[in-house]
Amino acid sequence: MIAVKTKKHGIDFYRVWFADRPFNKPGVIAYHQASFCPKKYDEFDTLLTDITREPEQIKGDFAKNCRYKVNRAEREDVQIRFLDNEQITDDEIETFLSFFKTFWESKGNSFDRADEVRRDLKDYRDAGALTFAIATVKGVDAVYHTYVYDEKRARLLHSASLYRLMDDEESDSRNLIGMANRYLHYADMLHFKEKGLKTYDWGGAGRGEDVINITEFKESFGGVPEKTYDFEEAKGFKANAFKILVKLLDDALL
Repeated sequence: MIAVKTKKHGIDFYRVWFADRPFNKPGVIAYHQASFCPKKYDEFDTLLTDITREPEQIKGDFAKNCRYKVNRAEREDVQIRFLDNEQITDDEIETFLSFFKTFWESKGNSFDRADEVRRDLKDYRDAGALTFAIATVKGVDAVYHTYVYDEKRARLLHSASLYRLMDDEESDSRNLIGMANRYLHYADMLHFKEKGLKTYDWGGAGRGEDVINITEFKESFGGVPEKTYDFEEAKGFKANAFKILVKLLDDALL
């Protein structure tokens, strides 16, 4: 379990990941992927890969075409590097945000969450729970993955690549970046395995029309479905008073 604390208006706010029991400190608590739930919650579906096994056993769960692309990328000019916690400077975070903005806009979307993502990444880093994974293709950083993790599980937060910016859909560079993305996921699993973690969490497996292609990509690596719960609760007088005040203000603005 990870508990990341911030303070606003004299109230403690916690983001708690992977909880298997209630978090017993006063404040406003946002649970992410808890294994228990209250009466009101949002379900979260994801896929999990067991990384306690030997590397070839992990790779053995991959679909044939996926495994081929991972093996191919290992033989190509794809370099992998990892940054953990204190290695992730503020400048590294800004570099990622610029990369992610380029990626997001290449999909035809505007990226207006930079401040929120920056805050979260800094909080996770300062809590000792953040990893950046980067694949370099032909000397250019072409794929980024970011993770939040605890002592057992690493959870994918962001995955971004430059392949959409390649001019020719069939170009060698575009195909190689796609292979590098798959290879990086596999390398990430081994990185967290070396840290003693047990589970690789794919960060969501929705079935909606807008995400089904991403889910099918994740499913090509194998993995076991898991359902968890997101919800928020307030503990203590100040936290409950704050929640009531926010609700009253929201109702007044309707």
